This record gives sequence, C-alpha cells and structure tokens, in this order.
Amino acid sequence: MPEGIGNIAALAEARHKRNGGVDPADECSTPIIRIEPGKLSEMATAAERSLIDSSVPIYRRGSVLVRPVVEEAEAAHGRRTQVAQLARVEAAYLRDALGRVASWQRYSQRQKEWIAADPPRDVADTILARYGEWGFRPVVGVLTTPTLRPDGTCLSTPGYDPVTRLVLVAPLAMPDVPPTRENAERAMQLLAGLVAEFPFAEEASRSVALAAMITPVVRAAFPVAPMFVCRAPVSGSGKSYLFDVVGAISTGQLMPVTASGRTEEETEKRLGAALLHAQSLISIDNANGELGGDFLCQAIERHALDVRILGRSERVRIEARGTTFFATGNNIALRGDMTRRGLLCTLDPKCERPEQRRFNSDPVVQVLADRGRYVAAALCIVRAYIAAERPVTTSPLASFGPWSDSVRSALIWLGRADPVETMEVARAEDPERAALAELLSAWAASIGTGWEYRRTVAEVLKAVEERDMQGAESEPPYRNPALRDAVLAIAPRGRIDPRSFGNWLRSRKGRIIDGLSLASKADDHGHRAEWWIERC
Repeated sequence: MPEGIGNIAALAEARHKRNGGVDPADECSTPIIRIEPGKLSEMATAAERSLIDSSVPIYRRGSVLVRPVVEEAEAAHGRRTQVAQLARVEAAYLRDALGRVASWQRYSQRQKEWIAADPPRDVADTILARYGEWGFRPVVGVLTTPTLRPDGTCLSTPGYDPVTRLVLVAPLAMPDVPPTRENAERAMQLLAGLVAEFPFAEEASRSVALAAMITPVVRAAFPVAPMFVCRAPVSGSGKSYLFDVVGAISTGQLMPVTASGRTEEETEKRLGAALLHAQSLISIDNANGELGGDFLCQAIERHALDVRILGRSERVRIEARGTTFFATGNNIALRGDMTRRGLLCTLDPKCERPEQRRFNSDPVVQVLADRGRYVAAALCIVRAYIAAERPVTTSPLASFGPWSDSVRSALIWLGRADPVETMEVARAEDPERAALAELLSAWAASIGTGWEYRRTVAEVLKAVEERDMQGAESEPPYRNPALRDAVLAIAPRGRIDPRSFGNWLRSRKGRIIDGLSLASKADDHGHRAEWWIERC
C-alpha cells in the first residue's frame, strides 16, 4: 500500500521498530487509556491525542473526518482504474485505529487488576461528534503527483502540506529540470509529441489538450481551473483516449469517469460523491447533447461549495482545490454559463470509421514507461514562465485569473495558440444564447423596439397566438410565425405557460445579444411587469 494511504498497521509496525521491538501493548511503547465510568470526555480527549501524536493519517474535511485511500473506479469503455481519494472515517475504523495506537484497559473485579480491553464505541462516537473542536489538520485533497504551490514552489515531499492543505502520497521520482526558457521549450515539445497524431480541428484545440495535460499537475497553484471538454462528430475519434493520456501523466492511471445523469439532480449526486472523496480528476463520459447545470458550474468556478452526502440529509462544505473537471461527448455543446467555464477541444478525423485508423505510437504506454519525465515537463513549463516574471499579457478571464496567468499564459509564451479562443466557439454554439437571440430578433420584428412597444407577458403570448383572418383558408396562418416559433422553442414540451415564460424572461433580463436586450418595469399601478426590447 502506498505510503500515507491510511496504513495504520504500517505505522504501528514502524513505531514498534523505533521502540526496539517492544511489544505494542507494553506500557513503555504506547499510551495506556483506562476505561472508567464517568470519564468518557477524558477518554475521548486522550484517544484523539494518541491518534494525532502517532501521525495517523486522519484529517478533517468540512464537518467530517476523512482518511486517504486508494479505490478502484470506472474508466472509459468498461475498463477499471485506480484513484487516490478521501474516505469518511466511520466509528468502526476509528476504534480499529485507536486499538493500534493506544493500550486500552478495564478493571476486572474478579481478577482485581487492570486487563486489556477494546476501545469503547462511545469514545469513537464522541470523537466523531466533536466537529468544531477537532485537533486534526484540515485537508482539501489527496494527490499522488508533485505539484506547485501558489507561490510557485514545488510540493514534492510526501505527507501533509500545511500551505495547500493537500496530502501527497507515494510521489514518483522525476528528473530535476531547471525552470529556464530553453528547458520549457523542450518540455513543450515533449508534451506536444504525445498528441501529435490526434486530429485536432484547429490549433486552439491542440492548446486545450496541452493545457489539460499541464493543469492537473500544477493544480494546487490556483483555487479553481476551467473544465476541459473534448468532443468529436463521431465515436472512436480519440476523446476518451486523450484524457487517458492526461490521467496517465497526473496519476499514473487511466482517467476515471462517471456517466452523465438523466437529470441535473442525478448528475449533481454523482459529481457530489466524487467531490466528497476529493478525486483529483473527475470526467463526465459521453455527455452527448448539452452540458451545463447550476451545480456543475458552481463546482468548477467556486473553490468551496456545499455537497449533499448520499443517503443522508446533511450537507458538507468542502474545498476542491486539487480537483480538475473533464467531459467527453459527440458533438457536445456547452449551455448557458458553462460557455465561460469550459475549454472546448474539438477532434475531427474526417473519416467514416475513425476507430480503424492506425497510429505510430501509444501515448499512454509512452507516459507510463517514464512518467516522471512528463510530470517534470509539465512543472517546468509553468515554473519557467513564473521565473521569467510572467511576461505575457492576456485578456482577463473571469473567475480563472490565476490559472490564466500561469498555464494559459505559459502556452502563449511558448508560441502556442490561446486555448481560451475556444470559449468563443462554445459561446457561438450555446443553445441558450441561440434561443434568446431568436426571441429578441423575432420580438423586435413582430412587435417593435423601445419603451413605447412594451407588453405584459400575457400580451406577448396573445401576439404569439394571433392569426391572420384576412385569408380564405380554413385554418388562417399565424400573424407572427417567427415570434411563435421562438417562444415555442423555449417552452417545455412545446406548451406555452405564462408563469414559466415570465420566469424565463426575468432570468435573461439585460443580457445583450447582437445589440438587443430584454428590459422590464412594473406598470403604472405597480402590479404587472411590462417588457420591451431595447437597442443597445
């Protein structure tokens, strides 16, 4: 088992050796905690202190205690992979740990002496219930790869890092590469070689792939990072394999994946479970259609959020400083606010059966054969850019400034395309934006623009249903067909409901598209809201 992954037995054995082979139950090698009536609080305090003094890898995360473990998880195409994550400490495990770090005794009336005993369940429950009073150190994630701290220094020593509050376990050996411009250029060529045969639609997509390889390695240097989304027009184009390369570099394993839920609530549950376990990589596999949702947007953009514990009514506030998000899908489109939170990598093999293509190399095998070299390359690129005093000036990127000023700018500094260019592609293809643009245009053409053309929701919907009665047809055509189509496009299941239509308008008030925007104000009596289109 890797060092630091909850191996209590190994810690006990190490201490046994340090004490010259003295039996762990001996009074001289372990503290003695006696079970006495009326002293539950004192016993719990002594037990917690014995865990902390013995350096048992137990930490606090929000309102729960956790420990680092290695779990098996799903990978793409039915395969399995290994991930380091944080598991909740339950009472049974805590009793087991307490039995290893202390000698427990109870008084035997029959033998008239203190004899060996098991740690009481009440003591474990008391420790677990002391939220807000724990002496355990706070943790935000667990990593298996060296990373960067916010000040640009390298976190490479295994164990707990008080600066980032991350736990680094079983880090691999890697070459020492001085952070110079020349070495950074070589490092970029090395990483670019891994994706040389991928059919990127444009250079900005190639830059997104390079950023995806670098970001998880240096993830601790910034509080949040954008999501990396890979799409293609057909299956077999290499979307999942590209992120397997990312996983091989950052964890030495294939990329773990989770399926997209049928509803936003189901997706939130799946993402929440992965976040609670502090997975460093979270990838939504085959998210075809549209990708968005409030929880996903919050999880990407906010360094702290409330996550519901599965099967319980409680929520836990967590930080996801060590987590990077990914998604794959055929012709996937980013919806709404996701357009400014995701970088879009497009693969286009331009053939009918891309899965039958032949390649000259296997990037995952290349990485795993000498993983330390690729991790060192990712670190060198960002460290060299910081050492050069960040010479590139880029346009601001809301919410992701520190990431932009390190990974994004380093790519541009080394002559690569700006990966943020793909956000404009995502924005142009946003189905929510398209629906609003269609409504604004149709409303302006059918009703007019400006305050004098204000209408209530009911009046707008009346205009939608108006028919042209001048013709002799049995079923007269609609007077404003473009407006009707635009309203029906946003109506759930094609049914126009005044309340939902009004809520839809309110949520998009003031957003400018093609020089038009929605505006509203209460009527002269302060009751109904009146809406109109403004030209900006």
